[in-house]
Amino acid sequence: MKKVTQNPVIIAAWDNSGSLVSSPDSLRIMQTIQNQKKLIEDELGANFELTTYTFGEEARTSKELYFTEKGSDYSNLLTTVINNHFNQNIGALLIVGDGIYNQGKNPVNILDQVSFPIYTIGFGDTTIVADARIQNIRVNRTAFSGNKFPVEVDAMFSKLQNTPLKLSLLYENQVLEQVVVTPANTNYFYSTQFIVEAGTAGLKHYSIKIETANNERNTKNNQAKFVINVLENKQKILLISNGVHPDVGAIKNTLEEQKTYDVSVFTDEPYPNDISSYNLIILNQLPSTGKSMASVLEKAKNHRLPVLFIVGSSTFLPQLNVLNQGAVIEPLAGSGEEAQPIINNSFATFNLSEELHELIPKLPPLQVSFANYELNPEFTPLLYQKLKNIPTGKPLLATGKIDGQKRGFIFGEGIWRWRLFDYYQNQNHIHFNELVNQLVQYLALHENEDNFIVEFKPVYTEIEDVVLTAEVYNDAFEQIESEEVNIALKSSNDEEFKLTFDVQGKNYYLNAGHLPLGDYSFEADVTIGNESFTETGSFTVVPVNIENVITQANHNLLYQLSSASGGKFYLPNQTNQLINELQQSNKIKVTTYFQEMVNELLNLRWIFLVLLLLLSTEWFLRKFWGVY
Repeated sequence: MKKVTQNPVIIAAWDNSGSLVSSPDSLRIMQTIQNQKKLIEDELGANFELTTYTFGEEARTSKELYFTEKGSDYSNLLTTVINNHFNQNIGALLIVGDGIYNQGKNPVNILDQVSFPIYTIGFGDTTIVADARIQNIRVNRTAFSGNKFPVEVDAMFSKLQNTPLKLSLLYENQVLEQVVVTPANTNYFYSTQFIVEAGTAGLKHYSIKIETANNERNTKNNQAKFVINVLENKQKILLISNGVHPDVGAIKNTLEEQKTYDVSVFTDEPYPNDISSYNLIILNQLPSTGKSMASVLEKAKNHRLPVLFIVGSSTFLPQLNVLNQGAVIEPLAGSGEEAQPIINNSFATFNLSEELHELIPKLPPLQVSFANYELNPEFTPLLYQKLKNIPTGKPLLATGKIDGQKRGFIFGEGIWRWRLFDYYQNQNHIHFNELVNQLVQYLALHENEDNFIVEFKPVYTEIEDVVLTAEVYNDAFEQIESEEVNIALKSSNDEEFKLTFDVQGKNYYLNAGHLPLGDYSFEADVTIGNESFTETGSFTVVPVNIENVITQANHNLLYQLSSASGGKFYLPNQTNQLINELQQSNKIKVTTYFQEMVNELLNLRWIFLVLLLLLSTEWFLRKFWGVY
């Protein structure tokens, strides 16, 4: 047995985010915090083992404070401390900050993982002041030239009751749309939607701006910017149906409202022989009995075309399963059943508006097969089935990829009822159109027109790594990873970066790190055999202003963290009381425990030498006497 003694560790974590110094007297606050930091380090460092962290977007062991972090993640701080000091004798965690968190989880929700008291010092101003701010902007980052796209804006107005203010959507400093908001109370939330013409192709920079009130202190949160990647692409859609069906009409009418879709409908054979010019194939209740669709799907594979399947009562499920398109549906005994949609909130392939999120659970049920469903791991459900008022894990609408080809499934018929219900509820088809357009836009957007695919986001923020991935295929469309992929990134001021992708499994991966703000274009290339392939694209890096959105200190959060963990909350002028509390606390003490030690025989040298001598003597005598 071995006696182990652990001295108590005090961890001091300092908020290094911009919100702490966002007020006009920022220099005084910075000096006050630095003085408090020195006092705590001098007093507590003399009696305890003191470890110092700074935190913002993430926590790190550091003693330098610059107050330049672009976000505040208190939950990341707690998780980092727990992981880094596992099995250590943590006497207390001291958090110095303003309690404003704008990233990660609510830290109160992970206190069940904390086994030590948290003491907090609350800086910042908790006074509610006059403030108009952009709270959130929801928009799909990609649109097609000639289409319209929605922009949803959430705004908050504090202590500005009955003060009319203009809320404007701007493109290149030109006002496109404008509404006047008159807050009805002192804490007024306002949400609106703008419908914007995408215009010509390219990266488009927009902004939302609220007129500044006379008595506002913080005007940095009155404006927020966003970027849309507009693609120049006329989409040709081939819709093949097993006979006439109202679902076909609902989809066709929706797509034809958009200027960029050209829809061709076939309800019987012969189907087009040449499908290479299409961007998406939609198969309604096909394959069916007598129509295997093997030839069409083989051509789609050869031309690497995406396919959307609408599964209905006429779909021949055994044939669909044999075709290996990403979903296996095993029918059970019995007829079909009705399934209402439930949205998968973790679906991130494309965005849907808040209004559509609210409408989806109210939509009429679809007629689905009474069956077990198995999705390829590359697929993610957007909607699940709710059967007899019971949520299930069975997919109702899902998207994914098979060998680099996009696939989509609607596992039920009757979506025409969704279109009628939308009109009944809202006197228009806006929400149904949004669902169909977002699904079709994702599927029809070609990423794999040749043997070389580069995937990237049109918009990155200044605090995230710019990550691009690539896929390389040979002529048999087998994914390979044996070739070198290079890329040249060029900024808007003509600064160029030449980089090489790393290989990860069968994919290629490039992390360019944090890039300066601005627009970028790239050209990536790979040589496969004697052929060279090139992919080009563009993206933008935008600023992050979340530290300027909310600047009112949240001391209530700090109090909750302290109270629930057995610590205490203090104001900056009570720091000496905190130090005395920690120095005199009977909770912070040396811990002792006994550890059972197991020594290997090789570590006991004298026993090892005796055994070695005996074995050597035995071997020598056996050799000498000829005994084997």
